[in-house]
Amino acid sequence: MAIELSGVRYRYAGAAKPALTSIDLRLEPGRVLGVVGANESGKTTLCLVAGGFAPGVVGGRLEGSARIDGVETRSIPTHALALHCGLLFQNAATQLSNTTATVFEEVGFGPCNLGLAVPDVIERIWWALRAVGIEDLAPRDPARLSGGQGQLVALASVLALRPRYLILDEPTSELDPAGTALVVGALARVAEETGAGILLVEHKTDVLARIADEVVVLGDGSVSFAGPAAAVLADPVLAQLGVEPPAPVALERDVRAAGLDWPVELGGSARPGSAQAGLSDSSSVAPSAMSSSEPSAPSSSDPSATPSIELERVSFSYPDGTRALENVGLRIGPGELVAIVGQNGAGKSTLVRHLNGLLRPTAGRVLLDGRDIRSMHVARLAGRVGLAFQNPDRQLFAGRVSSEVAFGPSNLGLRGAGLDERVRAALDAVGLRPEADSNPYDLGYSRRKLLSLASVLAMRTPILVLDEPTTGQDARGAARVRAVVAAAAEQGRTVIAVSHDMRFVAECFRRVVVMRAGQVVLDGTPDVAFGEASWRELRAAYLEPPFAAVAGARLGLGATPTTSSFVAALARRAG
Repeated sequence: MAIELSGVRYRYAGAAKPALTSIDLRLEPGRVLGVVGANESGKTTLCLVAGGFAPGVVGGRLEGSARIDGVETRSIPTHALALHCGLLFQNAATQLSNTTATVFEEVGFGPCNLGLAVPDVIERIWWALRAVGIEDLAPRDPARLSGGQGQLVALASVLALRPRYLILDEPTSELDPAGTALVVGALARVAEETGAGILLVEHKTDVLARIADEVVVLGDGSVSFAGPAAAVLADPVLAQLGVEPPAPVALERDVRAAGLDWPVELGGSARPGSAQAGLSDSSSVAPSAMSSSEPSAPSSSDPSATPSIELERVSFSYPDGTRALENVGLRIGPGELVAIVGQNGAGKSTLVRHLNGLLRPTAGRVLLDGRDIRSMHVARLAGRVGLAFQNPDRQLFAGRVSSEVAFGPSNLGLRGAGLDERVRAALDAVGLRPEADSNPYDLGYSRRKLLSLASVLAMRTPILVLDEPTTGQDARGAARVRAVVAAAAEQGRTVIAVSHDMRFVAECFRRVVVMRAGQVVLDGTPDVAFGEASWRELRAAYLEPPFAAVAGARLGLGATPTTSSFVAALARRAG
């Protein structure tokens, strides 16, 4: 009983080279096999092959042997695969059926198609909803969910099938820290209680450190190395392959690179599985304990200046009655770098869609350079505020990468050599110049994210808004996003980013706005937002500070939200 791949080689139809070459692996029931690797290393293709969806559903050519419980996947009828494997796609939006009116019906879609009795279907629905903590979403419209909420619904729909094997492609990529922890716990229970084998692709190596028994590292379509999770995740070769190690491992690496000893107070040596242990040890306040907290006073680079963006008592409700924003007041001055954080469904994406006029307030005003945007057409706003969507597939439409990037500036009137220069510069910034003539949908999800960013960069708007820009990125892709933010800052542009990546937030932004239930509950510098005095507010918003901040608090070093601030504080203490 196992999923077994032996000598697997797979090529997509029309592809110039194989996506997988000489893959050997084995997933046994009750075990969790983690898979990491740089973007385009073959992780998603591995999921499709292991679950029998390639070539059965997507076509292409498979060589070697791919077996589920001893049966070649090529001999299993497509409709029968659901009884064996539950596959969660990297982009949850492509997984939801778009045929249901409620989350309850969406999660029940699969069990209904298995022909189960109604009481059994209902039992499975509630079991799956409880497993990922989204019972309260049962009556909601799936089309009106945040990206993270949609990801949880997609995962619940797979769990409701109760397959013998779960193949999950980045199941926590769009989740807040609390949602990530919930999914990790749910998967661990599923593996233990049902005996399901889990193949788990993740960029968040902290997740694999908590749950995986073994880890496979892919590089250019083949297995670079594999072994027990603790050993693989601590291997220094990992970073060379474009994989960010778990937070404690990365921090220890940087401490030792600075010529300092790793503090014995933190356990003598970093352990991959201890990434967030500091927060739970240091703060036991339940989220509900802060439900009545008052927002901190907003900050601004210059309160007396006319802000680039100002929200005045803004509230917003969707047509189904969902109240997404409640009396939000926020000032963002010219040239500020502002990160907006909060749990899934806190209203972050809704807020930033107000900044370029895609949404208009139910109540209150949004001002751009002192002018109410209700008096401005969206097309005009596009020249001032560039927004890269959370889901790139809602933004891309052209047949070529270069045409996609050229669309925005050409609509602003740019032509000829000037337009060509904009396109080249934007593609260079995200590392996609070699793909200029490719079809955007021939790119993987992570590179489509970078393409959507490039299409906004080419417009060179004074205000740049990024919705979850590091989602799905490997270490190299995340570094490119950080470089984009740094370059925009040097140019004096205003950058506003929504993110669940607390390390990215701490390292790249000078101001952190924390949202909960459609309201701003904390607003300050990274030192303030991630300092120990703010941990209660963070937990109330289902967030956790970066590991460097946790480690600094444990050592009494003060506020150390970034690796560099932690290392500097440690050096001062050492003498």
